[in-house]
Amino acid sequence: MSATIPRSQRYMRLFAYLPLALRPESEDVLLICYGCGVTADAFVHESRLKRVDIVDISKEVFDLAALYSGPYYSNPLRDPRVTTFVQDGRFFLQGCPRQYDIISGEPPPPKVAGSVNLYTEEFFSLMNSRLKEGGIATFWLPVDQLKVDEAKAILRAFHNAFSNASVWAGADEDWIMMGIKGPGRQCKEEDIRRLWSNAATGADLSRIGIEVPQQLGALFLLDGEEIDRITRGIAPLTDCYPKRLSDTFWDDRASHRFASTYMEASAARRRFLSSPMIDRIWPKKLNKSLESFFIVRESRYISGIIGSNKLAELDLYLRHSRLRVPVLEVLGSDEFRLSIAETVARNSETPPSETMPDLVAGALARRDFDDAIHLLESEKKLGALELNDLFILTYLYCVNGEVKKAEDLVASSSGLIKRDWFVDWLWGKLGAEFGFHPPP
Repeated sequence: MSATIPRSQRYMRLFAYLPLALRPESEDVLLICYGCGVTADAFVHESRLKRVDIVDISKEVFDLAALYSGPYYSNPLRDPRVTTFVQDGRFFLQGCPRQYDIISGEPPPPKVAGSVNLYTEEFFSLMNSRLKEGGIATFWLPVDQLKVDEAKAILRAFHNAFSNASVWAGADEDWIMMGIKGPGRQCKEEDIRRLWSNAATGADLSRIGIEVPQQLGALFLLDGEEIDRITRGIAPLTDCYPKRLSDTFWDDRASHRFASTYMEASAARRRFLSSPMIDRIWPKKLNKSLESFFIVRESRYISGIIGSNKLAELDLYLRHSRLRVPVLEVLGSDEFRLSIAETVARNSETPPSETMPDLVAGALARRDFDDAIHLLESEKKLGALELNDLFILTYLYCVNGEVKKAEDLVASSSGLIKRDWFVDWLWGKLGAEFGFHPPP
């Protein structure tokens, strides 16, 4: 139920950054469920906040907070603005007289025993009642852990509590429901950009793959009107009807079909641009180049769910964007792994072989083709160059204007290369774009 892996880092930190971007004047926050403190850590990166209240039913969760460590992470409970409460989150909402700018929650999965009443219409209504006018609530919707109609029952419950509701992509099928108390207001471009210009929040957002403000907009999936459409005839999850979440296992294929409808780039962009809610709250100046970020989001989703041609993906990110994180991810790395690999390499006369994949990914993420080529050539001299790395080096030689080197590399390695659809695709691409000629 608690995770520090990069994929989880992304959606858990977005529980904080999404409302902070859309309500920049926020001063006080309530976080329900602490876990490993990832969402709390994101909140305390925002210097404008004056109070962060955190509620968890487990005292031990707070006691363990000092034991978690890692790059870019510090125990948020040490921040003087943080106050902790060992209490049931729902009871806290019922008894607390305070109202908040932001309330966020990520309880255990809905089907875990005892969790269902943290996903009901009554609970979401309690969240709404503790928000200031214009305040924002964010909440977890794990689509991949629910039957489709069960996910819709939770969506119906959330929208019944928040007339101004929407859903945003966190990571793959870990979605974020967002509710605004009242109609919401138009955000200024400079207010949203401030999160990226601020050193602490900007670096944190970039590490989780939200490198520019437009990427935040490209996380949009659906608004209240679409929730109404897809939940027509679906009863909401309520306290009196908890069995609307069944005890049976979910259907992964059905969940993927449902989710992929909303992850498809062109349709998502159309919904974004035609949404009355988005028109009210999102600055139109940030719509420039939005389509490309929806495409990146879709390609990362498809790659994670069904797989993809990794080199074609890499080529898309390297040559048609300036983004770092998708490059790292397609090569099996991330900012956290890269930080560790770079630290190890700095303290070693020769970088250990186990750091090489991450170092190559880091070089490509900063578009330093020469360094990436040098690292791969070093691996080749040691006889440690794997077949996939050979293909990457061939590709990089061509992109770097060294086609003859690419041809010589392939000729010297012809015994390792078996012709298949991927090799035919790669030779065809390199031939068409760079004049590459493979050996007969």
